[in-house]
Amino acid sequence: MFKAIRGAKDILPGDAGLWQKIEALARRTFSNYGYREIRTPIIEDSGLFNRCLGALSDIVQKQMFEIKRDREVLCLRPEATASVVRAYIENHLDRSSGFSKFYYIGPMFRAERPQKGRLRQFHHIGIEAIGSLSPYLDVEVISLASRLLDDFGVKGAEIVINSLGCDTDKKKLSAELRAKLKDRLADLCLDCRGRFERNVFRILDCKNPACVNLAKDLKLGSGALCDECRRHFDKVKQGLDALGIKYNLSSRLVRGLDYYTRTVFEIKHPDLGSQDAIAAGGRYDNLVRELGGPDTGAIGFAFGVERIILAASEKPGAGKAAGVYLISLGEESMAAGLKLLDELRKNNIQADTNYSSKSLKGAMREANDSGSRFALIIGTDELEKGVVTLKDMASGEQRQVKTGDLVKELQC
Repeated sequence: MFKAIRGAKDILPGDAGLWQKIEALARRTFSNYGYREIRTPIIEDSGLFNRCLGALSDIVQKQMFEIKRDREVLCLRPEATASVVRAYIENHLDRSSGFSKFYYIGPMFRAERPQKGRLRQFHHIGIEAIGSLSPYLDVEVISLASRLLDDFGVKGAEIVINSLGCDTDKKKLSAELRAKLKDRLADLCLDCRGRFERNVFRILDCKNPACVNLAKDLKLGSGALCDECRRHFDKVKQGLDALGIKYNLSSRLVRGLDYYTRTVFEIKHPDLGSQDAIAAGGRYDNLVRELGGPDTGAIGFAFGVERIILAASEKPGAGKAAGVYLISLGEESMAAGLKLLDELRKNNIQADTNYSSKSLKGAMREANDSGSRFALIIGTDELEKGVVTLKDMASGEQRQVKTGDLVKELQC
């Protein structure tokens, strides 16, 4: 018997409604903030991510699913920012609008070691805002992420922010980190000893307890920020304060991908264990230019859907579905029921049935299991009278309704 590969999960019909609700809530909120949907392919040229994420990043070095075919080296996308920026440039979207706001929903792929909230195929809900360097856009983006927490029913989350500064500031911070760590390499895990040369920022993001404790001892401040980047970050904090959005500062928050600059943030939740980020994002003011587009600022974030579900204290839309379940008693009733189902569905009323012959008791059990609000019963008596029996599955109350009045009755 074949099974789903390790680190990939089926989303079964009993769970799909919850996923649809989360996606619908996100779409509504994104629309309210002026974001429009973009859909990029799940397969891209591997070089795109080598360039964007950094050829020496952990994702490129260890986690990309590559597909080699003839002379092409393709990969399943490990994240969406690079794909959205590629689409923005390739389709000349900067020419139609100087400022563009996109959202996306879809699967991503990384060759992870599967664990809680961390899969090989996982799903992101995210946004990218391209075309502005304003710190007030940073405020909007973080406030949007905060709003989604409320939409998804996630309580107890912590928003953590930091600024990496510009490229010059990042080089100063990198040099400071190496200077403080060079005599303590033996205290680092094996991965972080390699990161010391490849990408020293990733050491601050390591979940190994020894590396976490060492990072806390480094006592990093904001001294690496130039005056302009410090002013930018001050305006971000002032804007969040004005909106009443609570956050914590952390100089150890770096986001290990090469493209991040200035404001970075994570949303953490204690229920997720060591991999506690439910969402993350930040500015990438150089990436559009580096990929051949205009020299313009950009910022984005992504939520992990699987992690939203793990962290949500009240599952969005997890209750029973509305609608009606038709119970036809006998062959003649089944023929009449087909017409009735068709009429209900044409009027946008959710309606279903089971085409097998069952006793009334068995059919009522199925109606209850379906989560429908009402059961419609058609038998010989109902056919003779031109009515259906309408039963409220919550209260148990039932009454007879003329067939011609049923649609109006259910729409009230």
